Amino acid sequence: MAESLVTPAPEWVSIGRACQMLGVNPATLRQWTDAGRLGVYRTPGGHRRFSAAEVAALRRAPDAHRGADLPAALVAQLQARYRALGHSSSTHHGWLAELGTDTRDELRALGDELLAELGQLIGTPSPTGRRTGLAAARRIGARYAAIAARAGVDVGQIVEAYVMFRRPLLEVLANSITRYPETGAEIGPIMRRAERLMDEVLEGITASSTSGRETPHA
Repeated sequence: MAESLVTPAPEWVSIGRACQMLGVNPATLRQWTDAGRLGVYRTPGGHRRFSAAEVAALRRAPDAHRGADLPAALVAQLQARYRALGHSSSTHHGWLAELGTDTRDELRALGDELLAELGQLIGTPSPTGRRTGLAAARRIGARYAAIAARAGVDVGQIVEAYVMFRRPLLEVLANSITRYPETGAEIGPIMRRAERLMDEVLEGITASSTSGRETPHA
């Protein structure tokens, strides 16, 4: 049964559920709420909630994803690629297979954080926002190095893992040129921003590994 856009007892959904319904990442959803395209409500505990009816209406709108669709689509593809990579044999042999569960969980969470920063970086028109994202990427690189060092992983192995993370990113971006031909003008800047972000991650890894100091969490 169709739900009215105006109801005395609206159904509320979490940010995760709203992203799932719209097929976008949290960074894109925040951009849409900042732009006034979707209302956001706070619970007494400070959690964000969205009207299911408003989300459904936005999903049905013909131009709902126009403009913000490409960054969200790229991040969604990368999330799928990294999930598949996490279950592949390449991550379950050698030194990678020796990582403990807690270390794997830390690295996985950090990877999710990096993808969120990527989505924000390639989707924001703000130079200040891009600088903030690049600084965050460098800090994430330093945290990768710190976690790996605690696990007894040397810098060469850290860089090996970095290359493993970077390769799917470049492949997804390259494939997007043929997958989304109508957005050809957007791909070049997105690729440059993504490559810059990964450069900052590597800078953070190498700087932290060279200094031997663990960088505090941002």
